[in-house]
Amino acid sequence: MMLRLKLWLAAAGAFIVALFAAYWNGKSKARDEGYADTRKRMDEVGLGNDPDAARRFLHERGER
Repeated sequence: MMLRLKLWLAAAGAFIVALFAAYWNGKSKARDEGYADTRKRMDEVGLGNDPDAARRFLHERGER
């Protein structure tokens, strides 16, 4: 009886650990993709002779 309970608890614990690992991995991947997207947008911005272009870019980025 105790052995069966221990096995069940071990399986439930392994399932919870697997869910947490999947969540953590997905969150990490989303953060990396967000960084890549932001970096790509920053590289595409041509500031040229417009001194307010950087301010507008940061303002628009903050509104997303």
